[in-house]
Amino acid sequence: MLRRTPASPLALVWWGSFEGGGGATVGDLHAVENLSAALRQAGHDHDVLSHPALGIAGHRQVRDLFDIRREIETLVFVCGPIVQTDELVDLLAVHRKARKIAVGVSVISRHRDMAARFEAVLARDGLSRQSFDLAISHSRPCAAPLPGKRLKAGLCFRGDQRDYGDGMSEWARAERLLLQLAETFGLDTEPIDTVLRPGNEAAKIERQFETVDLVLTTRLHGSLYGLSEGKPVIAIDQIRGTGKVKPILNRIGWPLAYSIEEANEALLAGQMRRLLAEWPVEAVTSSQATILDLSSKARADAVALIGRGGHAEARTLTERASLLGTPPGSVGSGSTRW
Repeated sequence: MLRRTPASPLALVWWGSFEGGGGATVGDLHAVENLSAALRQAGHDHDVLSHPALGIAGHRQVRDLFDIRREIETLVFVCGPIVQTDELVDLLAVHRKARKIAVGVSVISRHRDMAARFEAVLARDGLSRQSFDLAISHSRPCAAPLPGKRLKAGLCFRGDQRDYGDGMSEWARAERLLLQLAETFGLDTEPIDTVLRPGNEAAKIERQFETVDLVLTTRLHGSLYGLSEGKPVIAIDQIRGTGKVKPILNRIGWPLAYSIEEANEALLAGQMRRLLAEWPVEAVTSSQATILDLSSKARADAVALIGRGGHAEARTLTERASLLGTPPGSVGSGSTRW
């Protein structure tokens, strides 16, 4: 079948490239746009391929990825978990001669065979050598709320998460704990859904993070966006044995991140009392600096990798882990009180 839609030799794809928008989030969008800006600054022309359902200006709108002519020389998958879906498997197979790279992604142990389909992987988590998430490129100052203000908490929940396997996600318990915490302390709440769709565009989601006082979340990007907007975050990693939320927040020195095994009502209530008694401005500011530093390094590493050109020598995923990615660097310690 003839491919009728032309594409640049260098193309960025993300979950928002697939049918209906692929369940992509605002974090996925900002990751691909931040990388795109860095590539253009380095002089690398390219296309960002997105489904028209998302209506994102500046992207090449492609309703059917399989309508693209096979002219792509380097195919870069950006952000999110690498999981085995028919669409992604087929896309990589169709462009079998293209150099395939994944950057800013999560590598999940049960999907490592899928990650091995890429010749190079810069992972934010899941490999022994790690890069970082690409979504954050700015921050706003953290300031304590005015005395006596009734606080509003953004509730940013992931919901069920089956990528890690049956029974691994305790999402219902995690959400219940955070909802109880908000109720116990009399917080106003605002649900923040980070999944992009008509009526829930990026600008709306960004405003929600700006207007709340703190964020209660089970999402990685809920945590990173909250901190980047100067808001304290209480995060629960809902994956048994921990997924990506707690390990990544540990790397940036943010103390209020808990595994689902350790999280309980008493622990969370105690930490909320501390937070309300002394707003953690210093800890938020320190974590922001580390996020921006690691994100900047991750973008630079991704641009350098993409810009090398040619086909990488085929390697096992284990070998790639030792050869690709960058160490996380120095992690901010945060306030001694936090």
